[in-house]
Amino acid sequence: MKKPFASIFIAFFLFIYQWPMAVASNEMVVLPAITLFAIIAPKTTAQTTQEKVDTQSTELKNVSGSAPVKTLLSEKFENEREANLNSFSLVQHNPNYLLPISYSPNPNSISFDGIDDEQIDRFEAKYQISVKTPLWLHQDDASGVYFGFTAVSFWQVYNDETSKPFRETNYQPEVFYQFNTDTSLAGYKFNLFRIGLNHMSNGQSGLKSRSWNRIIATALFSDENTAYYIRTWVRLPEDAKTSPLDPLGDDNPDINDYYGRVELGFGYRLGELDIATSIRNNLSLGDNRSGVEVNITYPFNKRYDLLVQLFSGYGDSLIDYNLHKQRVSIGVQIRFL
Repeated sequence: MKKPFASIFIAFFLFIYQWPMAVASNEMVVLPAITLFAIIAPKTTAQTTQEKVDTQSTELKNVSGSAPVKTLLSEKFENEREANLNSFSLVQHNPNYLLPISYSPNPNSISFDGIDDEQIDRFEAKYQISVKTPLWLHQDDASGVYFGFTAVSFWQVYNDETSKPFRETNYQPEVFYQFNTDTSLAGYKFNLFRIGLNHMSNGQSGLKSRSWNRIIATALFSDENTAYYIRTWVRLPEDAKTSPLDPLGDDNPDINDYYGRVELGFGYRLGELDIATSIRNNLSLGDNRSGVEVNITYPFNKRYDLLVQLFSGYGDSLIDYNLHKQRVSIGVQIRFL
């Protein structure tokens, strides 16, 4: 059975860089297995036959020019175009979710003064808020300049002993140019290209401070049941610190070696189940490091999905960028696709 090249590449990439680390630590060994199954699980004969019919029909429509290719992301982009016409609206940038149950076997206590690892709860809450709004748009199009903002927090909400503190919050304001396209070939669509300036920090100072600035480029593709993207970035250089407490120097000069230099994303719709995987890697042959996140969603109404989120690797948060972490979370996500 012919499979999309991107899905096979992601499966291979995941097993090469994540499986050995998971097995070595005896933790989260199910993560690569779930992801690989979601990517390369065989389809039924009926599904395969229907996909061939749909693909042939789509190709005929493309040749005749009578109808555009409909993909997994078509409805999302159409809704965004409509929302951009409303001056009072904001749209989702990255997924928005609330995960009241989030378990990590080794949470980091460095964010707190006077609190050690024994006082940190393994269970906490995690949530992400992410929106964007256009600053300037081409007429009757979603292409243009946008401002986006994403915040993700890790909240020790069950930790009565330490007064339920926020362990870590990461902020990402960004300005980017987004170019939407209608280019289609053989049922695949090149949805958009995006390039912009991104600032990411945890809002801390001193030894707890983590931040960096990047120019990020993203290309997004999709077909009827899948979506994939490739993202890469160039870090803007900063001066070295003159001392560990220097507020003007580079907080994390080695962050690219851990957080990565490229990110691949793959999403697949299986019935009503959506499975999205993102893989970051530092592209180093000598000391390779990566971070893998799998999001599995299932709708329980038209607005909200149940969400199971799995993470293994580096870069779970900025305070943990150079620490290998595992995390399992369960909660609710606003419908993203």
